Amino acid sequence: MHDSSHYDHVVLISIDTLRSDALSVHPHPLWPHKYPGAHAVRTALLDDLARQGAYFPNVISAAPYTAASHGAIFTGQYPLHNGLHEFYNGTLRAPSVFTYGRRAGRRTVMKVDFPIILGPELGFTRDVDTYLVEDDDAFVEAVAGAPATLACAHFGSVHLPYGFHNLALGGDAYREKVAELEADTPPSLPFVDRLVESHRGPEDTDLLMRYKRAATHLHAEKQYDRLFQLYLDGVEHFLATRLTSFLERLRERVAATGKRMLLVLFADHGEEFDDQTNGHFNSMSEGVLRVPLIVFGDGVVPGTHEQRIRTVDIAPTVLELAGVPAPATGVFDGTSRAGVVRGEETLVGDAPALAESYNAELNDFIAFQEEQLSGGTPQPLRHFLVGHAAYLGDRRVVRMVRHYSEAFQRAARQDHTWVERFDGSRVPHPDARDDGADLLAMLEDYRSALREPEQVPFTEEMRAQLRSLGYSV
Repeated sequence: MHDSSHYDHVVLISIDTLRSDALSVHPHPLWPHKYPGAHAVRTALLDDLARQGAYFPNVISAAPYTAASHGAIFTGQYPLHNGLHEFYNGTLRAPSVFTYGRRAGRRTVMKVDFPIILGPELGFTRDVDTYLVEDDDAFVEAVAGAPATLACAHFGSVHLPYGFHNLALGGDAYREKVAELEADTPPSLPFVDRLVESHRGPEDTDLLMRYKRAATHLHAEKQYDRLFQLYLDGVEHFLATRLTSFLERLRERVAATGKRMLLVLFADHGEEFDDQTNGHFNSMSEGVLRVPLIVFGDGVVPGTHEQRIRTVDIAPTVLELAGVPAPATGVFDGTSRAGVVRGEETLVGDAPALAESYNAELNDFIAFQEEQLSGGTPQPLRHFLVGHAAYLGDRRVVRMVRHYSEAFQRAARQDHTWVERFDGSRVPHPDARDDGADLLAMLEDYRSALREPEQVPFTEEMRAQLRSLGYSV
């Protein structure tokens, strides 16, 4: 066997919005308990990687939205510690896997599908040598053409519009899906979320808004099973039309150079539908917070590790596996699981974990953008805690202090706290007899690190994008 402490290329694959139990290989899926009308889809590519690699099906994300979640993954620090905890405020202050990879002499490469979120405005491009937007082929060439890399390819296709991402990738199949959904949608709706994560042309923007209108209607009609099936179908479509060919090209190109590669596949959060949640951003649902992690490559011992770990464990694990020197100052909140990946150790017990959601009133967000893009100097966008969760052993506490209503336009105050206990299949059940005092203390201690965020700058490209959506900026 090759020395597993070194790989020429370390490639992170981020599949935005992929629930852990969207994979058919998942040992204890949660969604069949909640959406009995939905059915599983084919996820053969991910299932094969999970069986051949080190598979962690029970990984808790630090946040239910893209920016803060990826910040925690890349830095190994919880959001309140790395500078990026809110939905769209602040900047990533902590060193990342790209920082350490560059110091070790590797070329750092990052390809994203959501440049408005995972871009320079929030600090994600620092220490990245090659930054690409929605260009899978250029990513493959950038990795294969370098002697050694630490790279990340982010895919947004599982995110709404489920499976398609945009018109360039979705093509006629995307147009046909929108038309199919609109056949059951009334001609007008009171409100549709018009925010985007990527730059789009007029037809692309129109298709996205029409898709969102249809999804908004399904949620208002409480057709949660149908919405969840739409999501699962999107996972299958993405795997069949994009990720399979991408991984084939990547592996062929790297193999042709005689180099060794480590693949690390993960997600930032999942997706959920119920009276409280329409997607993910405001949710502490276990289906949203529980994501998959798969590590695949020479020296990786195949195995499924069901004990709970955290997304903050990914960075220290990757650096140890890659032989990249990690800081000796205790900078990580996470723990390296490299020994487990190599078959030298086993997970003992479930790791304690934390998750929080900080969001803003949508109308405040729009006013903030208009003021800033018109040349004014607004106060930083006011975010607030929506909810948080803490995990310890076979228990978790959830405390929600805001509830979004009126088609998720408004966030009303509330204070709803409950404790859940996981059964042998890792399904959470409410435990009314448990006050969760020790779990709430974990949240109180963590929130002592809360700091004032930095204001986010905007570009002319972002101004044009907002104008295409109908905003007067």
